[in-house]
Order: sequence, then C-alpha cells, then structure tokens
Amino acid sequence: MAKTTIRRPQVSIIGSSEADAAMLTLAAQAGAVVAKLGFALVTGGRDGIMQAASKGCADAGGIVLAVVPGTSMNEANEYCHYVIPTGLGWARNVITAIAGDIIVVIGGAAGTLSEIAFAWMYERPIIALSSSGGWAKQVAGKTLDHRQTQPVIDCPTIHEFEAALRRLLPTLPTTFAR
Repeated sequence: MAKTTIRRPQVSIIGSSEADAAMLTLAAQAGAVVAKLGFALVTGGRDGIMQAASKGCADAGGIVLAVVPGTSMNEANEYCHYVIPTGLGWARNVITAIAGDIIVVIGGAAGTLSEIAFAWMYERPIIALSSSGGWAKQVAGKTLDHRQTQPVIDCPTIHEFEAALRRLLPTLPTTFAR
C-alpha cells in the first residue's frame, strides 16, 4: 500500500501583475477551483493575477501560500494565509515555479515566462489558460524543449482547467491523504 502524507497537493498560479478584468475574473475562478478540489494555492503573493487567484481561493475556503520577492511579510496581498519572504527579487520565481505540484499560467509577461521555464526544467506539469492571452496563449499545447515530452496542457475554459487538475492528481509522485 502506498504511503500517504498529510500534505495537500499544491498548485502554483502564475501570471501578469498587470491584468485586465477578464484575466482577473479567470484567475479568481481558477483559485476557487483549487480550493474546491482541496489543493493549496501558491502564488507570488502580490497583485494582479496573484491577488485575484488568492482571493478566489480564500473566498472558497482554500489555503493560500505567498512567495514574495522582498523581505517583508506585509508585501503579500490580504488574501494570503502564509507568507514566505525570500529577499530574492525576481529570483524568487524559481521557488514559486517549483513549489507547485502543478503550475497554472494565466496571461503573463517576462516574469511569468521565467517561471514557466523553471517549471518546465523541473518537470512540473503546466496548464495554460490560453484564453487569457500573454505567455499562456504562447505556450499552450507546445513542448518547450527536450526535457519533457508532454506539452503544456491547453485549457481555454475554467471547466477544462478543473478537468485537467482532476486528471493530473493521480499522476503526481506523492500519494495524498484526502
């Protein structure tokens, strides 16, 4: 019998700190799905997609973990339950990317691109909510290089996103208590 842990599966939602209303709505919905499935949410803890996903998750009763670039706990948005101040600036993106068992991309600019690259190199499954645009649209359905054979999972809708999370859970290397 497989050993179980008390740790919840962790989903990192990454994306634009400057986002339009449609992207913010999608991020809040994605955060709520993470909570609904009993996963813990990891974000960069700041504004934009990070804040909307955090609010959606917290409002749905989920747990939110923030990995912030500075040294202050107060740097995180008001929807974060736990804060990890890294003091690493942009370099904190590697932590945000590998802290998730699954990585979800919504929109995204250069900072998000770095997180996508780290997630890919560390062989994390990546889901792109491609309807949000940005790097999510650019990487959806693609393999980025030789390190992985499975492409970035393209989920244009929130319903496809939830189905993808459900499909991925049994493939994760740890057996989680439910």
